[in-house]
Amino acid sequence: MKAKYTPALLWALCILIATNNYNFTALFVSDIDFNFRLFPDLSDLLITSDIHLDSRLYVFQKTGHALSFGILYLLMNQAIKEHRVAIVLCSLFALFTEFLQLFFERSGRLSDVVIDIAGIYAAHRLSEYVKAHGGIVPAFFAAIQKIFHALKDDRPH
Repeated sequence: MKAKYTPALLWALCILIATNNYNFTALFVSDIDFNFRLFPDLSDLLITSDIHLDSRLYVFQKTGHALSFGILYLLMNQAIKEHRVAIVLCSLFALFTEFLQLFFERSGRLSDVVIDIAGIYAAHRLSEYVKAHGGIVPAFFAAIQKIFHALKDDRPH
């Protein structure tokens, strides 16, 4: 295995540990525990009744989903240098992790796959924007300039 894949693989391992740990909040106090269920209910992937946008913890967790898979995409894209392949691999990994969660007494959801893919796509678009502007610093200043121009146009004359 080439060393260039190591960061992406290590990050994927971190995602696997986090998503399959029995208790998500226990991860913050270094409590890693896996409970295995041999025959999960695969229909749980389709549940949407547990979407609670009014819950700070829920929004925090879903933001973590998007950021985690966005970072995975950036690491994978850096390793393989082909953004389409990186997007597909990361998206398949997102689907795999949600499916796998069902076997670890976690709540695997297809809605989470959509959030993960949104994070992958956002990271892709951000990396393309940075590349088009010649680096992070020029991209940052170009974004700030666009924001100022947008705000300037909204002022009453």
